[in-house]
Amino acid sequence: MKLLIIQGHPDSQSFNHANAVNYYEKAQAAGHEVKMIDLAEEDFNPNLEYGFRQHMEDESKPNHYQELIKEADQLIFFFPTWWGAEPAMLKGFLDRTLTPHFAYHYQSATKIDKLLTGKTAKLFITSRGPAFFTKSIYGSVVYRWKHLVLGFCGIKVTKTLVLGNMNTQKSTEAQRKEFIERCAANID
Repeated sequence: MKLLIIQGHPDSQSFNHANAVNYYEKAQAAGHEVKMIDLAEEDFNPNLEYGFRQHMEDESKPNHYQELIKEADQLIFFFPTWWGAEPAMLKGFLDRTLTPHFAYHYQSATKIDKLLTGKTAKLFITSRGPAFFTKSIYGSVVYRWKHLVLGFCGIKVTKTLVLGNMNTQKSTEAQRKEFIERCAANID
């Protein structure tokens, strides 16, 4: 299987980053073709300066990311939630990569072609708040990603794991290690 890991934490020393690297190594060892977009390491401008009114001067990174997405069977996202959403760098990645005519196309006001149908995705998320809130309709992070982001483009989310209570006294080293193991256990 061709896997594309998108590591969405801007800090290369973060728990999410370590989790993504572990998953990458385990997936390679399992015989998968694995590529990774590490937004903590990429020289990427996430700002969609003109909206969709006009293209930015340099579209080389988003075009490269789109090629990686086209090649992949499955996308695996690692990111924290801050203020009920993904980090700005990851949001900008979505804005600049999942664009009209690549990820979706409006035939009319009510008819949308989902151009990435057939691909699957997994979400591995951390949160300072309780995991149940991030998964709930009130936290809306998982719902939004399943239905309004990836689902809108035709990508089916097949697995979501959330480690809540990060950076609090409730989060222990053992819980973090167990979460990394649970994520790696979900390599298809």
